[in-house]
Amino acid sequence: MEIAREYFFIALEAVRQDPILSGLAVLIIYFFIRTSLLSRRINRLTRGSDGKSLEGTIKKFDERATALEAHAKKVEVALDNLDSRVATALRGVAVERFDPFQNAGGQQSFAASLLNERGDGVVISGIHARDGVRVYAKQVKNFNSERELSDEEEKSIVKAKQTLAKE
Repeated sequence: MEIAREYFFIALEAVRQDPILSGLAVLIIYFFIRTSLLSRRINRLTRGSDGKSLEGTIKKFDERATALEAHAKKVEVALDNLDSRVATALRGVAVERFDPFQNAGGQQSFAASLLNERGDGVVISGIHARDGVRVYAKQVKNFNSERELSDEEEKSIVKAKQTLAKE
């Protein structure tokens, strides 16, 4: 310890006498302080919040990112499945009421269209007469039917198509 003190005073005396050495001493002190501050910051950074190193923290974030990517893929598959299911769901629904005969009032007869987004589904017609009700069903593909449609059935399909267009 005594020897270190002697060298310190010798160096201090040399620095006082030579301006270049004093400039270098100031730079050395500056860089020493700067290095110790940076060293302290690096130690804090690598220590982590729970005592782990920076590398461990980065690895944990990488694992989380991988898990999120896997979850995003599952969600994407589920959404694709839902999109295809919704496209085939009957969502275009419309009813057209009418009187098929001049002497029967009250518009008891109807034509109801039940269609999906593609225009596929069914038109159900109920014709009310004095002696009973007759019910008919016609398949619809792409908003058209292979069977001949009445005016009311066509109106019902048009209304259902408009309902789908609003969504």
